[in-house]
Amino acid sequence: MIRSLVFNVILFIALVFYLIAGVVVYFASSEIPYKYWFGFYRLFDFITKNVGGITFKIENPQNILDGRVIYAVRHESMWETLVLIGILKNPVFIMKQELKNLPFFGVLAEKSNSIFVDRNQGMKALINASKSVSDVLDKGYQIVIFPEGTRIKSGEYVPLKRGISLFYKKNNCKVVPVIHNSGALWSKRSFQKKSGVITLKFMDPIEPGLLQDEFMNKLDDVFRTELKKLVPQEK
Repeated sequence: MIRSLVFNVILFIALVFYLIAGVVVYFASSEIPYKYWFGFYRLFDFITKNVGGITFKIENPQNILDGRVIYAVRHESMWETLVLIGILKNPVFIMKQELKNLPFFGVLAEKSNSIFVDRNQGMKALINASKSVSDVLDKGYQIVIFPEGTRIKSGEYVPLKRGISLFYKKNNCKVVPVIHNSGALWSKRSFQKKSGVITLKFMDPIEPGLLQDEFMNKLDDVFRTELKKLVPQEK
C-alpha cells in the first residue's frame, strides 16, 4: 500500500503538470501534438516502471502494422491507453464524448485527431464517427478502439459492441485484436497497484472482406479465447 501511495501521488502530480504545460501544443503544427503525447508516454512509462514496478512484454510484434489498420484493444485500465501511444505510430483514439470536456486533456486529445463519440446519440453517433475514422485512415494514421465500450475486470469476458464492424466494413481495412491483462496489476478504480509484468498480445489481423456478422464473431472469439490464456505475473 505504501508503494501504491507513493506511485499514485507521483504519477498524479507529474501528469497534471505535463498536461497543463501541454496547452501550448494546441497552437503548434499538426505533427507536434504527437511528439507531445510520445513524451507523455515516456514520462508515464518511467514512473510506472521505476516507482510502480510495473513492466510489460509484447507478444507477436510482427502484427504491429502500418497503413490502414484498426486496433481493437482490450480495455482494463488507464495503462493501455498510454502505453499504446509509445508502441504505435501516431495512433488516433476513439473515445467517449465525456473525455472531451476534461480540462487540458480534451483540448490536447482533439488536437491529435481523437474521435469523440456521444453514446447518447446511438447510431447517429456511430455514423458521424465513421466519417472521421475514414478521414484519419486516409491520412495514414491508425485507429485505436476499445470495442467493449468500457473498462472490464481482468479476465472477464463481455460481448463486444458492434460499432467497430461499421468502421471495418466501410473502410475495407485490417483489424488487429490486442489482448492484455493490465487489470490484474492495475485494476479498475483501484488505488492499489501491484508490481509485475503485463502481457500485451497483438493477435493476427482480421483481413478485410468479411460480412459484418462474420467479422464480429471472429473478433469476439479472439477476445473470449485469448483472455483465458493470460496469466498475470506478479513480483
